[in-house]
Amino acid sequence: MTETLLQQHAPYTQPHQPAVRVRGLSRRFGGGPPVLHGLDLDIAPGEFVALLGHSGSGKSTLLRTLARLDPVTEGSVSTPKEISVVFQESRLLPWKKVWENVALAHSDATREQATRLLDEVGLAHRQDAWPLTLSGGEAQRAALARALIREPDFLMLDEPFAALDALTRLRMQALVATLWQRHHSAVLLVTHDVDEALTLADRAIVLDKGRIRLDLPIPLARPRHHADPLFERLRTRLLEELGVHA
Repeated sequence: MTETLLQQHAPYTQPHQPAVRVRGLSRRFGGGPPVLHGLDLDIAPGEFVALLGHSGSGKSTLLRTLARLDPVTEGSVSTPKEISVVFQESRLLPWKKVWENVALAHSDATREQATRLLDEVGLAHRQDAWPLTLSGGEAQRAALARALIREPDFLMLDEPFAALDALTRLRMQALVATLWQRHHSAVLLVTHDVDEALTLADRAIVLDKGRIRLDLPIPLARPRHHADPLFERLRTRLLEELGVHA
């Protein structure tokens, strides 16, 4: 069984293939209905995909499977060797300074590397601070730096801005867009925010009862503006698929 699971999670090595490939992925807990039901999904190298859906739709289960936190028991999942996850909570160790938390994610990381990434996220001036002295936005910036120190080919963001105030959330969205363009990772963003998905992603996927209900390309030029008529049409379509009608 262990060998089979490792084979199912084997990384892609050929550059022309998707960064992430999911085929026939199903997942159930106990005797209940499937949380994921025969799911197929590709994410291209460097592509930014937003994943939306109601609570219980299977978003977190899919992310945990892609992050290798849950086993693959039915179907197959292939991901790059280097992956990172940023969760809704920053999960910083309070007894280590900020730079040490960043460096902790990679066994060979140096303080210089951690400081460089903290500078990228606008937090170099807090590198010697203790995590409990950081604001919510600062803590998530540190979590982003920690994720990027692995130089991941695939970065997963699990509602990383959900606990932030509106203004800080907008600033963090702009930061993620900049970091994505700079580091060229494939990104999967789990979010409940339709505007966030349209602002950041190349493609929005709506998950419903463990199946993909909608796979919607977002052909908007960057930077994006809510006043764009196409932005509004795409927003209406996503809201309708999520059961929200004007």
